[in-house]
Amino acid sequence: MKAVDKTENEWPVPQIDPNLCDGCNLCVQVCPNHVLVLRYNLAVVAHPELCDYSGLCEQACPQKAIQRLFEILILNDEETE
Repeated sequence: MKAVDKTENEWPVPQIDPNLCDGCNLCVQVCPNHVLVLRYNLAVVAHPELCDYSGLCEQACPQKAIQRLFEILILNDEETE
């Protein structure tokens, strides 16, 4: 599995560790954009294009199975002008 899954818009989405997810459904319930669903008692990102990266799913997960990975960009002065 890649470190960061991205949609066609190059938008990162939360990563869910299937080894930690216990299917409690809390992340699905708190997601305001209905990005997550339960499949076979595991949370999955079903609609990555709808993710606003708010982090509510990560905060709600008692198993710490969800991570929002960030891409760090370092721009030099020429790129910011």
